[in-house]
Amino acid sequence: MAGDGKWGVKRDANGNIVMSLQQQLAQEYSKLQNENFNQLPSLQKWITYLKAGKTPATRIRYMINMIHGISDQLMVMPETLVSHGVPIDTAKRKEIAIEYWQNFLAWFNTAYPQMQRTNTIVAYRSFLSAHSINFAHGEGKRYGLSTTSEKLGEYKEIMLTPEQIETVNRRLENDNDWEAWSFMNIDLHTGARAFAMASTSWDRVAMSPVFRVEQFEPKIKKGSWYLTREGKWWVKYPTEECRSIIKTVHDQLPKRDCMFFDNAGSDKANCLRASYFTKRMTARFRKIFSELDKSSWLNEKTRTYALGDGLYFDGRPLHLFRHTMAQYYLAATNWSLAYVASLGGWENTEVLNKCYGGIPEHIKAHVAKSVHVKFDTLELSASITTRLL
Repeated sequence: MAGDGKWGVKRDANGNIVMSLQQQLAQEYSKLQNENFNQLPSLQKWITYLKAGKTPATRIRYMINMIHGISDQLMVMPETLVSHGVPIDTAKRKEIAIEYWQNFLAWFNTAYPQMQRTNTIVAYRSFLSAHSINFAHGEGKRYGLSTTSEKLGEYKEIMLTPEQIETVNRRLENDNDWEAWSFMNIDLHTGARAFAMASTSWDRVAMSPVFRVEQFEPKIKKGSWYLTREGKWWVKYPTEECRSIIKTVHDQLPKRDCMFFDNAGSDKANCLRASYFTKRMTARFRKIFSELDKSSWLNEKTRTYALGDGLYFDGRPLHLFRHTMAQYYLAATNWSLAYVASLGGWENTEVLNKCYGGIPEHIKAHVAKSVHVKFDTLELSASITTRLL
């Protein structure tokens, strides 16, 4: 086939078949639809609905897992949730779907009172919508199906303490685990999301004349493509402390194009390697964090965020570095939201302020003491005074 031009088979330098982005996406969708649980008629209909909206296969799989969890907890098939194939009108099907949701929600709120449920709501409403069960604007709120997070910013104050960072660094150095050491310490200065950190390449790091690091953020859809993902190249100008860490990383890690893995010669293969490395780092830091003294954590919420609750939430040990970066850099810059947002890869200061670390109340109170505004003595120009009169 490779020798016959009509088949259009191409191979990279390592002999791996090179597939177009469209072919890769089609292959991912095909794998998704062939999974056993997804063979259910209601799931097939939903997958088709999501594909029509160009939802990525990875996102579809995540949402399907949500519906799987709801079905398992309620001990009913997904078909039952939406009355698939049952000859009743839409209003009755909607009533049934709401009742099942409220039963699930009663259990969820008791079992996980501190957990956000926005992603679960988005998945459930999408599943219902694929079966013509929809809600008017604002209607979902009365049933606990509002997609507006009621706990936005719940984790804005979590972070690793200086003592924890020192303990983890000492352990990684003693274990000669320079990959994990490099991942954590660079991330604490750049605030990159996990995939952006794992896929960092040396040709995007400039030590002079100006020190900068470019990392690819796939969560931000801006029309650039890297390792089969759409996103944006984010140019960051970290501190001199980060430059020193980068020099150590360059000396300690093997010499290769990508910082954390060998270049496999194709975007798809490199994407898999970056994803595998991310999973390996997740497992590594979850283990390290689990062995820290419980009393060392800032609070139980931070510990749960890092490690999960053992049942519903797997934890986000790597994303904790991003939260920590926000907290430390905001404090170090006297809460310069604009600078920290530009460094960490937030498109605006709103999300940074609401979800990662806005100005603490005690800082606001301190600033208020040094600010003096006297309206009775404020001098206005003649032109402004005239207009006001």
